[in-house]
Amino acid sequence: MTQILAGITSEGIMVATDSMATEFNSQGEGRRFPVDKLFSVGSYAFIVSGGMGISVELSLRFKRYAEGRELLGIEAMIPVAGAFLSGQLNEVLQASLPMENGPDEVRRVYFLLGGYSFRSVGNPYQFALWGSEAGEVLLKRIQVGASVAIPRSLSAEVRLNRMSAERRPLRELLDFAHEFLAKLAASDPDVGPPFRFGVVTSSGFRLVEPARLGS
Repeated sequence: MTQILAGITSEGIMVATDSMATEFNSQGEGRRFPVDKLFSVGSYAFIVSGGMGISVELSLRFKRYAEGRELLGIEAMIPVAGAFLSGQLNEVLQASLPMENGPDEVRRVYFLLGGYSFRSVGNPYQFALWGSEAGEVLLKRIQVGASVAIPRSLSAEVRLNRMSAERRPLRELLDFAHEFLAKLAASDPDVGPPFRFGVVTSSGFRLVEPARLGS
């Protein structure tokens, strides 16, 4: 299972994720290991995934696709991302690669794409979420507001939405995300470090450490 948090405020977008992955053998026994799940897409956007392990490879395929076609802003990426990722997922399933064993939550797949818009002055920071159940090829666009938690967490989304409405600095969203992930990892072995954090501002996307946001 992956835990993802993201929130939009007047300064930009905060995104955070853990790095724990679980691989199941034919008996359903799990092996946990760390893997990167958060990637830049060009200089002004990111993609982060959760669920089936193949989601990491599909994220990297989209990164190469978008960068190869010089899709610079998030407004150019969102219209093509769902169809591209669905097509790649279908390719994987058509290749008869075995679906992962294990609980339902790791057999789903999610992709969160976020970034800066060069066209929308009133809405410069945007993200979009797609997901599907195990075995479903067509990814569905999931409507989200100014924040999202995957898997869904009402308490986290309420807190991030409040910070967004109050126009809190990215520094505070990062601190909250760090605290939330650390507490969750302490009680859930399927969530674990290293935690990865990123921010999107008018200067672009960058990976950060919470204590070093201002550096």
